[in-house]
Amino acid sequence: EQQSESVTRFQKSVYAAVQQLPMQWSEQPAMEQLSRGRDGQEDGALLIDITAKTAEGVWLAIEADGPDHYRQPDGALTGPTQYRNRALAARGYVVVSVPYFEWNKLRGDAHQRQQYLRRLMKQALQQASTNSAAAAGSSAGQQSRPQLSSGVTTSSGRVRRIRRAA
Repeated sequence: EQQSESVTRFQKSVYAAVQQLPMQWSEQPAMEQLSRGRDGQEDGALLIDITAKTAEGVWLAIEADGPDHYRQPDGALTGPTQYRNRALAARGYVVVSVPYFEWNKLRGDAHQRQQYLRRLMKQALQQASTNSAAAAGSSAGQQSRPQLSSGVTTSSGRVRRIRRAA
């Protein structure tokens, strides 16, 4: 298992918390993994902080989003981070974004961090399920409208919209 020198303490602490979650995995969490396409073959397009496959067969891309992933002064996700999230979603991953500023508030409390991760994962899985149901519904219609936005669930449970041209 290769790990680059760019792995941060933040990323390692998120990984440690993910490993401690009382969850059944069909593929155990792993750090610094190359992305896979929808066919399951490694495509190497993106380096994912932490990947895991749930017992239900859902691939998670858990991203430890440090300060460089947020614009100043408004705190919105940067363009490259928005692209990463869309590209991962297009490959079939459910993206779980862990903002550094929320993680730091938990002050190293392992139990709180595990609860926080479980909540983020649940929200991301629910949002992905809602998005796929909406996509299935729109494709059943005569003519589908171009999708104008997609989103990533943030720690507060809000969906941060990512605008793109139709």
